[in-house]
Amino acid sequence: MAKPIYRSNTAAGLLRDGENIFAKMTENAELFPNPDPDLPAFESSLDAYRDAYAAATFRDKRAVVLKSQKGQELQKAIYQLSRYVDAVADGDEAVILAAGYRPTRSPINRIGRTPRAENLRVENPEVGTGLIRLRIKPWRHARLYQFEYRGKGTAEWATVIHNKSVLEVSDLEMLQEYEFRASYLGTDTSPNYSDVITARVV
Repeated sequence: MAKPIYRSNTAAGLLRDGENIFAKMTENAELFPNPDPDLPAFESSLDAYRDAYAAATFRDKRAVVLKSQKGQELQKAIYQLSRYVDAVADGDEAVILAAGYRPTRSPINRIGRTPRAENLRVENPEVGTGLIRLRIKPWRHARLYQFEYRGKGTAEWATVIHNKSVLEVSDLEMLQEYEFRASYLGTDTSPNYSDVITARVV
């Protein structure tokens, strides 16, 4: 669910964000009937910071201190107003943008569809033991890895869910050919399989 945020890392950025929030909240006043703080109070904090910001450009020590104080007051007003916007928007990104804030992005929106698993490899680490080692290229957003295998020419896949990108399988028949595939499992839990690899157990 999206929430309103702002990222002012500089004095100029704080002033710019404050002016944008005030302009948007004024422009879309019908969406925000009872802002807290109200817009006149917010405008007063914004004007005080704008004046202090301009005065501090002359490097007067007192003016620099006042700019810092007025900046803290404006940041507090922006934060308090963001809580009101959050309650009104209830996760709606369009409403958050209408208030002049940036919406956060959920992991699902940020990551999207689980990508196709890449670079599946099948290894015989110890010849004569029937042991197969499967490797898939790691994906940093993967919560788990889903490995599947079946005897070549059969219909049903055996599935192993594992927390690492490497899996050893030991219950296979010697000298038989098997098919292997794998998928990442992230926020989107729908498998997106790799290419199928065929290998003989030796």
